Amino acid sequence: MLITNRQLPFFLILCYNFINPLTEALDMNINRSIFLLLFFAATVGICETSNTASIHGTFVDAEDEHPIPDVLVRVSPEKTAHVYPDREFEHATATDKDGTFSLNIPNEPQTYYAFSLMVIHPQYQSKLLRHEMTPGKRQYDLGKIALKPTLSLRGSVSGAENLAGLIVNLKMHNVSADFFRAAAPIEHAAKTDTEGKFHFTDLYPIAYTLTISRDGVIIAAVASVDPRKQDPISVRLPAIETLRAKVVDTQERPIAGAQVYATRRPETPQAHGALLASTQTDETGDFQIQVLETEPQLLSIEVSKSGYFSRVYENVDIGKMPPIIRLEKGVTVEGRVVLPQGLPSDAQYAVKVFRADADMKPSLNPLALQKPILSRYFPVTESTFTIDGLFAEKYTLYIAGDNISATGVDVDASATPERLYVLADRPTKTLRGQILWADTDKPVPDAVVSRSWYPWELHPHDLSMTLDRFEGTTDTHGNFEFNNLTDARYQLHIRAVHVVHDADTGRYQRRLIRKQVEVFATSTAYCIYLGKRDGTPFTTQVR
Repeated sequence: MLITNRQLPFFLILCYNFINPLTEALDMNINRSIFLLLFFAATVGICETSNTASIHGTFVDAEDEHPIPDVLVRVSPEKTAHVYPDREFEHATATDKDGTFSLNIPNEPQTYYAFSLMVIHPQYQSKLLRHEMTPGKRQYDLGKIALKPTLSLRGSVSGAENLAGLIVNLKMHNVSADFFRAAAPIEHAAKTDTEGKFHFTDLYPIAYTLTISRDGVIIAAVASVDPRKQDPISVRLPAIETLRAKVVDTQERPIAGAQVYATRRPETPQAHGALLASTQTDETGDFQIQVLETEPQLLSIEVSKSGYFSRVYENVDIGKMPPIIRLEKGVTVEGRVVLPQGLPSDAQYAVKVFRADADMKPSLNPLALQKPILSRYFPVTESTFTIDGLFAEKYTLYIAGDNISATGVDVDASATPERLYVLADRPTKTLRGQILWADTDKPVPDAVVSRSWYPWELHPHDLSMTLDRFEGTTDTHGNFEFNNLTDARYQLHIRAVHVVHDADTGRYQRRLIRKQVEVFATSTAYCIYLGKRDGTPFTTQVR
């Protein structure tokens, strides 16, 4: 009978279960010990293969160096040929009572060149560590790794009779700091006790914006508190002011259901603003809103209603706000659209509105694009659409959606517009290609290919960099593909890592190569070369 390496541990266990009663009866302790040694040697030999590396270390408190148990240690081996460091952290373990951890990760010299550790514990500041790997090395002893405890913040609220149950909120300032961003909670909340006292734990060494609210209304705000300052903070509730006004249209008719928002703007670029309170007008157009006493340069009031132009008051002094707020009714544009056949019945199309002079050129940086003034979504089963709340100006409307090629139409809302007719029945295109090394004609796997965006692909307040919407990697054959595109010209930004083995050091040197091309979204598959022969030089920077 043949026993494979995978079956060997189970076979040894079966043998041990059979032999152990006999050895106990004969008091053969020596033979049993030899068998156990054989068992562990066999299993260790199977678990620790030549293509794995063992990582171990001990986490201790940075203040008194006592070991820290239950630290979550997540490890991600980084691939040599990848442009971006891997951050999937598929390998994980936790420290024991002595603060020690040990785990195995892949260790193929031609595939992996470094590993990153993400360290997380509720009472300690998270940490990100990175180590380069040495070809042939199978043991990485990281020694003692010190973690700093998280911080605490105590405080008290005064200035009111009933201080129990107030919600105190902390929001981390917008400051880049890699050492905590990976795992630190952005916001914390606590309740005050009957004496108005509150206590926060698990904070990081960075400033926070503090707000205090009751029944969903913010009644106090502090632009910056820092837990690194050990002194308890004291917050006295400021006075509450009342704003009363009436909202009417240009014909002096009351507007019911208009939304009113009072906002406190941030005092510094790193701090946070806050929505202090909100309400809406009654059937007579009247409203009343409670706002905490705020410096005029930090307070703004916005009044809005669907179909009307919003009115925003900056640098508001509550005592000087006008008693009557007038909203101008916007222009309404109606249209009918013809869409491609075969769209799912639950699909939607979007009507995106741009000013007539908006720059519609594509860009590799979505944040630099002109964004639509507004977007409205309609089911594909409805061929008519209505866009209201427009100024009496000229606009360009784009019809877009999944499997719908973006189609633009100009409209002049300054005149009485007729119903638009938009023929948007063109399906979307697929842009595909293959990346090859110019010197060897071999495919380039794991190359990052980014495509440019058009403004109609954005939302009015889109500030995100959703990479999977415009970026992908090549497969093992160097192929890439972008779907659901409009028949237009696109820029491609290609980044790949050229790996060269250095015989002297035994390491694989990584050189980043970039290239930009401009192509059309057509049914043709493009062949794009990287390397010296096509004029794209290798960079000298080793990453």
